[in-house]
Amino acid sequence: MAWQATKTLIGAILLSNAIFGMGVIAALSGLDFGLTNIPRVMSLSFIPASINDIAPAMTVISSIPALTILLPPLLSAFGLRLILLVGLTMLVKAASESIMNYLKTGIIRIPVEVIETLIAIGVAWTGFNLFFPNYINYNTKIFIIGAFIISAIMLLFVYLDRTKTGFIYAYTIKAGAIILILLAVFAIASIQNSIADARRVEWLGPYVKQEIAVNRYLADIDDVKIFIYNFTAKSNVLNSSQLSRIHRDLQTVRLWDWDAAFTKLKPEIGLIPYIDFEDSDILRFRNRLYWSASMKPVLPRGIPPSDIWYNEHLVYTHVPSGFLLLDANNGTVINPSTFFKQRRIYYGEGGLFDTTWAAIILGKERSDEVTGVGYHGNGGVIISPPTTWLFDVTFLLSYPDKHVRVIRYRDVYDRMELILPYFTYIWRGRYVDMFPVTDGNRTYWLMPLIIRLGTSMVPWSKDHELVRFIGYSLIDVYDGEIKLLIIGDDFVSELIRRAYPDLLIEEFPDWLKHQTRFPEEVFEYQVEMFNTYHVEDPATFIQAREFYEIPKGVHVYYIIAQPPRFERPEFIGLLSLQLRGSPGRNLAGFMVVRNDYPNLGEKIFYRVPIGSEVKLLGPSAAREALERFAEFRKLRTLLENPRIGETILYQIGDYLVYVIPVYTSPAGGVVAQLGTIATVGAEFTGKYFIGLGSTPEESFNSFLRSLGGAAPTITGIDLYNLTMSILRDFKLRIMYPEKINADLIFLEGNITYRSLKLLREDLSKFISTWVTGRGLDRVLVWRLNNTVNVGSIFSEEGVVELHYIRIVGG
Repeated sequence: MAWQATKTLIGAILLSNAIFGMGVIAALSGLDFGLTNIPRVMSLSFIPASINDIAPAMTVISSIPALTILLPPLLSAFGLRLILLVGLTMLVKAASESIMNYLKTGIIRIPVEVIETLIAIGVAWTGFNLFFPNYINYNTKIFIIGAFIISAIMLLFVYLDRTKTGFIYAYTIKAGAIILILLAVFAIASIQNSIADARRVEWLGPYVKQEIAVNRYLADIDDVKIFIYNFTAKSNVLNSSQLSRIHRDLQTVRLWDWDAAFTKLKPEIGLIPYIDFEDSDILRFRNRLYWSASMKPVLPRGIPPSDIWYNEHLVYTHVPSGFLLLDANNGTVINPSTFFKQRRIYYGEGGLFDTTWAAIILGKERSDEVTGVGYHGNGGVIISPPTTWLFDVTFLLSYPDKHVRVIRYRDVYDRMELILPYFTYIWRGRYVDMFPVTDGNRTYWLMPLIIRLGTSMVPWSKDHELVRFIGYSLIDVYDGEIKLLIIGDDFVSELIRRAYPDLLIEEFPDWLKHQTRFPEEVFEYQVEMFNTYHVEDPATFIQAREFYEIPKGVHVYYIIAQPPRFERPEFIGLLSLQLRGSPGRNLAGFMVVRNDYPNLGEKIFYRVPIGSEVKLLGPSAAREALERFAEFRKLRTLLENPRIGETILYQIGDYLVYVIPVYTSPAGGVVAQLGTIATVGAEFTGKYFIGLGSTPEESFNSFLRSLGGAAPTITGIDLYNLTMSILRDFKLRIMYPEKINADLIFLEGNITYRSLKLLREDLSKFISTWVTGRGLDRVLVWRLNNTVNVGSIFSEEGVVELHYIRIVGG
């Protein structure tokens, strides 16, 4: 028995999920997996549930670590051993005896006792597994009792077969007994189902109550804050504070979607044949949104087959400048060096990163790598002869005496899956979205760490997965070094902390706090679960009249906005929801998720009262209203190749509106331009309010006019005079150059005006670093187009350097 148990345990560790071994070690070291509650879980099928009591659900929740990590592989391994060791062994032995008996006597003897024994074992094992179903109701105990009665009857038949002559051939009695038991079980279950059909709340309500509690835990939506969205009367009479907020909010509206951004970024590659686009991400720096396009290395076309080995392993080892950036508000292409000092990517995704390894020949005078700049990082491993000869015969022939740095697993997803196989890297057929971040010097990929655990043995789970976002992995794009940032407080987070202490970053880095983004995959899953399990009343749940759904074609939008009850604009994720099955396309509310640490992952749902006279238009209804708008229909005929962009819900001042960009491609060009911007009022009382304009301010002014009366004009800030007044406070000499001649010119940042306080902080930081910090008392100011530039010029070892910042009004 001990040997069998040992083999079972070893088999479970080797043959089941990778997290099991970690769980066993953690459990042995004292981590509470809820194993002591397993007997209570097994008794839940026999304990009456109450519609006012979720104690059974709490028992299940306390046991979920054991029910998801420990028990499934153990029981699977044990069940497999029952089939292979007991079942197959007994069948082979019985079949051998039957064959030998046939050869001796010519009579085929059916091994009835063996078959009955196997049926008894199989049914008993099924009954035992019914203690851990994914749903418990009033019939579960009937099926458990029925399974064990059948198993006991089959064992009784085996006993009688051996002790009572002739009973082995009493097939009619045996079949009749089993059929009677099955009929009794299904009759009782059917009667209870019939009663429950007429009294669903009384009979199903207690179990639905447990289902709601368990699934809210599985999806981690217990802490979702729910606020009633208050419709307030809107007025055209706006004070200066309201106008200032509206202007501020309009500066960060996301006017460029990825398709439009791509048309502007694609020409930036130019004629470079060895890089291509791989992925796009929405990033934020200094409270402004940017589209980022990350690159991958590819082999140029036309390389002769004889040169492929040399080029893919020694030349095209990396992407020299791995990112392109575009301002998502005004469509300006941004120099990526503004934010990313390190842009050479040796570890990325796709292209040659995914298909092959790279090699750096050490001790070689001139690097073979593209652009001629050699690798000086710590990535990969250094191998020496004769290991290099065994690794690839080309090294034996071409570099027999050279040490070689071999860089493998350069695709970040492959690298992570090899080192940390416990996490989810592919979600619904697509790679989990990672994105670049920077500490000011080095660049990293920020990979969300997502755990998905099966719940087939968790009562009331209905097989919905346990999903947790527990933190991030930081992967250095140059060295490939992996660090873990665990922010969760659940049992999986504790497992990872114990297993990988050397990889952990203990404190959340300050530089990362305003670059994080809650993973879209987890947010969508949580919202999908919230759509059903926000209903806490069993009667309402059973009647299914308040379930939500995500409108067709809508996905998570990451924007900078200030929803109700927020003190300031934040980088948030937003999803709109409508009533499931509702013929109207009005919103039931919208969910936002916060992205700034320490509020990362906090979710807020703004619910529209079902009986409200004022409705919230859904995105499809808002788009249709725009397309029917007479002024837009006329304008559309004048635009070349018009395309309506994303329909995103924004809180602009006190107004909830959809801001919809419309793109055009003049003269058949491929580069998109903004044709017009539409502002559609989301609050609907039977009349649509729509404004059009070439700028966000003009569009919003038009929207205000549509509300009735003369709207106040939302104008831009006098940025130049505002900047000058701040600079004068620093008591510096202000110079106004007509022309600047410098040997080196450094753009230290693009600053978009958001508020007087933030502009003052940005200017103070620049002055302390590049003016007073250099012992200077003068600052340069000049205007170019619509920007104000503030700079500092000085000589560094005979080289004249200009460092400046560019200030724009949005």
